[in-house]
Amino acid sequence: MAVMGYWERVRAARLSRRRALGGSVALGAGAAALSLVGCGGGDDSGGGGEKDPSGLLSFPKDTTAQAKPGGIFKDVLTADTTTMDPIASTSFTAKAYVAAFTYPQLVKFKVAKYPDRADGTVEGDAMESIEISGDKLQITMKLRPGMKWDPRAPTNGREVDIQDVVASLERYRDINPFRGDIFYDAGTAPSSPVETIQAPDSRTLVLKLKLPDASLLPNLANYATAYVLPKEAFSGGFDPKGEVRGYGPWLLEDYRPSQHFIWRKNPDYYVKGRPFSDKIERPIVTEYAQRLAQFRAGNIWTSVVVQEDVFTTKRDLPQTELRQGETHASGATSIGFGYAGNSPWKDQRLRQALNYLLDRETLADVLGNREQFRKEGVDAETRMHSIVGAAWDGYWVDPTDEKKFGPNAKFFKYNVAEAKKLMSAAGFPNGVESTFYYNGSTNYGAAYTRLAETLIGMFNEGGMRLKQGPTEYQNDWLPNYHFAYTNSYHPAGQTRNFDGLALRAPTFYATVTQTLFTNQHKDGSRFEGCTPNGLNPNNGDPELNSKIERLRGEFDIGKAHAIALDIAQFVAEKAYFIQGRPYSLLGFGLTWPVIGNYGLWRTWPTSRIVPETALHWWIDTSKPPLARS
Repeated sequence: MAVMGYWERVRAARLSRRRALGGSVALGAGAAALSLVGCGGGDDSGGGGEKDPSGLLSFPKDTTAQAKPGGIFKDVLTADTTTMDPIASTSFTAKAYVAAFTYPQLVKFKVAKYPDRADGTVEGDAMESIEISGDKLQITMKLRPGMKWDPRAPTNGREVDIQDVVASLERYRDINPFRGDIFYDAGTAPSSPVETIQAPDSRTLVLKLKLPDASLLPNLANYATAYVLPKEAFSGGFDPKGEVRGYGPWLLEDYRPSQHFIWRKNPDYYVKGRPFSDKIERPIVTEYAQRLAQFRAGNIWTSVVVQEDVFTTKRDLPQTELRQGETHASGATSIGFGYAGNSPWKDQRLRQALNYLLDRETLADVLGNREQFRKEGVDAETRMHSIVGAAWDGYWVDPTDEKKFGPNAKFFKYNVAEAKKLMSAAGFPNGVESTFYYNGSTNYGAAYTRLAETLIGMFNEGGMRLKQGPTEYQNDWLPNYHFAYTNSYHPAGQTRNFDGLALRAPTFYATVTQTLFTNQHKDGSRFEGCTPNGLNPNNGDPELNSKIERLRGEFDIGKAHAIALDIAQFVAEKAYFIQGRPYSLLGFGLTWPVIGNYGLWRTWPTSRIVPETALHWWIDTSKPPLARS
């Protein structure tokens, strides 16, 4: 759909909502939704106390007692991977499509059983036990015995040993572009924790830390971080970029570029009796129309249907199961500011004015497709991000709730009148002329571009005068806007400067603490830049830096929650970073009921989601599409 079409929908949705607030509106199920009741997908309760007036939703059920091992599970991938090496590369596909299935990590996140949600607690994976010293400056781990690498040469089924662990960590420390998130370096990563790696005996790993860091273990459990590979991968025994010799729930049976991955279960995996399935087939299908056709034909069982097509497909295939998502987003696309020369954004009042012009509810209705969900009689649970993402239960506090968030909740309310007062007070009664920069290449996807252009329209309607600033990704966007104020990105700290706005796509880590440190602390590897006085934005705000450092060193969970709320309140007032896609909503997905235990086990947002939950999936041959209803 053209951007103008979305902007017209934004205006129409805003008008519709204003009218609704002035009268009485029922959000009951529409005729189309009612026609689906009783058609195979809609239990009104899943054992967790759920109620679904629409009759459309299915809820997880524990069918482990009926589970039968065996069979070939039908999944899909939307893209190939350019490398299989999770240590040398930062590639999402190398980690999520390959390493998460077949290479262990030191630790992993515990799963939770529905209706509970995972809480970010870690447990051993390659390492069987974890001990933290009293001063929080040493972590000692013991290797899990009996793990055996792939039976093919050069690993030949030998046991995983401590030298595999040390070699993998040292390799990550030496070559991974994001090594500074974990490993200390006086020049490039002075605030990172791990100073030395030691192996005093054949089963013991000791990490000595430069400073206490409550986020370290969760960071090591993050699916995107450090995996353990056989030491042969680093000595020429095999090339990890194109080959796999793993130990995990799955072993790679066959990979054909641009065609498929086929995984077979590891009979020696330490979780006994898991996985249930003999194999997982993951064909690579890059075109959405083809994925949808294959799903409709029953050749793909997992969720591939985009939100716009969910209800249409459910009508056509009433035997499929419609479920709401499990976890909120970890954070939002971020609007940051440039402080060069006479940049107007040095004035806090103008940044606050921009925040007031962000119509969060309408964006959720239109870009988040919430208006369609309501028409179908289902409600997509919605949260608004502060600088603390909506996924972080306990740390996140609803920023629109004045009782819980405090007086700075006012900055999360759409208020054109207040925005114009602030613009006038700052000397810009007729609006601020500036450029809204964003990645003009296609690698962020169409939704990002649509968001950028929609935001410009929204801000300009409120009285701003922003010009579009699409930029080329590699040589312009990254160095001059996205990483403009990131000291570690530029040689010898030679950061750039600009005077407009930038719509960035931050990286979200395994904890709210590491996410804040990486993106909002001056030493973070993706620092977005801010300044209390308009000078040296690459050094950040000393008060904000100090608050994040306090959070990083706090091991008491209750105190950590309080510090995170303080940071969210502080950033809301300073308006250093504004959430460009400010909402998170639990959308809906369609799956085939052949997947037993689907949704029963839930993971932390940055864990190895598919491999950890797929351990417990089993193939129920009595259900569609294998058994046609």
